[in-house]
Amino acid sequence: MKGRGFARPKDGFENILLSTLRGPVVFESLLADTIHFCSEDWKLINAQSPETVELPEEQWFSCIAAVPDLLQRSRAALKRHGTPSLHLLGYELETRSLLDVCKPVITTLRQRLLDYDPSKQPAELRSHLHAHYLRSLALALGTGIILNCMVSGLEGTRDDWVCEESSLWSQEIVLLALRAAQYRPLGSMALELCLRFAWMGAASAEAREGVVALLAEYDEACLGGPTDYECNDLTRLMKRFTLQGS
Repeated sequence: MKGRGFARPKDGFENILLSTLRGPVVFESLLADTIHFCSEDWKLINAQSPETVELPEEQWFSCIAAVPDLLQRSRAALKRHGTPSLHLLGYELETRSLLDVCKPVITTLRQRLLDYDPSKQPAELRSHLHAHYLRSLALALGTGIILNCMVSGLEGTRDDWVCEESSLWSQEIVLLALRAAQYRPLGSMALELCLRFAWMGAASAEAREGVVALLAEYDEACLGGPTDYECNDLTRLMKRFTLQGS
């Protein structure tokens, strides 16, 4: 993407190719600092405003695609000013504005899943659609948990309402992962990532143990062998989104 520059796609094929690349680039940037774009580059990658896109998946993706740059800028500001600080208020408001877009998307995706009637769909598409609806909702819920973690990090406190909301979203992801298990490995591989976010939002040690157990099942099914899950990796991930670490 850097090599070709950030010009508009030249044809339909390039448009599909670049759209396909956006997802891996954004999620790799969320999980580690291996991809470096400046703020202007991120704006070009995420060219559409969340308010202007039509599909709920596009609205969700516009939210999550804004996180890597916001995370990078917030961490830099936090190092300069510490918490609590009025200098961080702008970043907190920016994060909350993304939450304001994400929450209605979660509601829309949840209702779509509730309304799904396989009898009204072609037989060959039923499992594909159901798996897509499950993982789309789970990814949106995971995005909400990430944004709540960032709000907590920028505020320097753990607000009770934010914690309760993240806990409910975490429980919902677990339920979706259980339903999506029938589509493992390929149809529900995204749920493995969502379960990591569910761990961050879980409200108790018992809930986190349940998430880790389900993560181990997913890793075994998706990676083809037993995996000893390291809770340290999950702790590092949470610290990353609460702005306590890299």
